[in-house]
Amino acid sequence: MDNPKNDERRRNERVPFHKEVEVVGVGMHRSSEISIGGIYLITKQAFPPGNPITLRFKLHEADAQPIQVRARVLYTHKGIGIGLGFIDLNSDDLARIVKFIEQV
Repeated sequence: MDNPKNDERRRNERVPFHKEVEVVGVGMHRSSEISIGGIYLITKQAFPPGNPITLRFKLHEADAQPIQVRARVLYTHKGIGIGLGFIDLNSDDLARIVKFIEQV
C-alpha cells in the first residue's frame, strides 16, 4: 500500500552526497543524500521532528562559499539518522544544488 507520507518525502530526486555537514551550534555530521528539497544526515543524536536547525556545507571541497540554510527535521530514524527539509534555501544556492544533482 502506498504511504502518502513517503511519497511526500520522496518528491524530489535524491542523489548520494557523502560529505561533512555542520549543524550550526551542535557539530559536524555526515550526510548520505541530498535533493533540492533537503538532505539526510547520519547521526545517533536525537533531533525532534519539526525542530528547525541551521546547516552549513560545501557541495565541492573547492567551493569558495559554503551553503548555509535553515532546515526542519521532517523525520527521524532513531539511532541512524534524520531527514531534513530546507526552509529558506536562496535561489543561488538552489541553482548550485540543481547543478550538483545534474552532474551526479
